[in-house]
Amino acid sequence: MKLIRFVIALLFLASVAIAQDRLPPRVVRVVGTSEVKVTPDVAVISIGVEKQNASASLAKRAADDAARRILADLRANGIAEKDMQTTFLSLQPQFNYRKGMRISYFVASQTLSITLRDLSRLDAVVESLIKAGANQVDSIDYQTSDLRKYRDQARDLAVKAAREKAQALAHALGQEVGKAYSIDEVPEPANSYSTGLMSNATSELTRSRQMGPTTAPGEKKIFASVVVSFDLN
Repeated sequence: MKLIRFVIALLFLASVAIAQDRLPPRVVRVVGTSEVKVTPDVAVISIGVEKQNASASLAKRAADDAARRILADLRANGIAEKDMQTTFLSLQPQFNYRKGMRISYFVASQTLSITLRDLSRLDAVVESLIKAGANQVDSIDYQTSDLRKYRDQARDLAVKAAREKAQALAHALGQEVGKAYSIDEVPEPANSYSTGLMSNATSELTRSRQMGPTTAPGEKKIFASVVVSFDLN
């Protein structure tokens, strides 16, 4: 009988130990966020050409000729080959639904992405490209050439913000925080500040340029967010 009681006691103690191991750790879990504002020094311009013709081959040829002039103009403006890329190429028929789905004409279009590393030349380069044959300016995305540095800075600030928040919560309970128990980085939002420029008239660009810049880079915001669990003492 004593042996049975001894075994039961051991089993009970073992079950208590296992239950204690399953108890959640005493932690305070917080989210730390930060935002670093950066003045952009690079612009990525999306510019293109669109041509129409009743003949598919003639429409494509007209768009190709304009694209060649645009590429030649970019090289003349000192844009490196690595900073220009064709991102879209299309040849599509346009139908006349009133005449039984008959093809009225064809639309040929090309879009190029251009990285400009001197923002002071932005207006002049866009105006030059329009003179060369571009008739579409879709967007301008302002970026920073030192993104890694600012991302690291934002992460450091987010971690500091998390610790400060955890300390404030613990102090409100009359306790202290210890070492970090776990840390996870929250994916940064895929949004950024950018400005679009839309124009098809060279004369309007020339007139605006005489009055001053037509675009403004503003500020780019670099975000960081972390989830940190600290030991709660």
